[in-house]
Amino acid sequence: MNVDLIAYNIKFLREQRNWTQQKLADQLTISRSTVAKWENDQLTPDIYSLIKLCNIFEITLDQLAGNTILKENLLLDFKRMYHSQAVEFDDDAVALVEYIMKFPDFKEQIHRLSKLTVKKQLSIHKLIESLIEQYEKL
Repeated sequence: MNVDLIAYNIKFLREQRNWTQQKLADQLTISRSTVAKWENDQLTPDIYSLIKLCNIFEITLDQLAGNTILKENLLLDFKRMYHSQAVEFDDDAVALVEYIMKFPDFKEQIHRLSKLTVKKQLSIHKLIESLIEQYEKL
């Protein structure tokens, strides 16, 4: 089980719903500081809390831990997790897949990136964002 990915996913899924840490804590009947510690990877939720989180976010434990996404249901899982029913989401997903297919070396870099810790992944995301912003100004 990837503990730092659990921390990242708890925060991500909470923010996707525009919930405060307090709102999530209230639903779990725990303190806000416990949620903050989970999200900051200072404390790992116990199994009972993990199950409650999965029920609240309507995902599986494997999805919360980042272990699996069933390939045949990938788009449906994305839509459900990100609360998107928009056609634009389908178009964006297709555009991303087409881009990766067009540049297979980039696909390999994405695979390598996905094997890094979440903290390192987020750092690289910020670097990429900064580079793109700089190139757009040229």
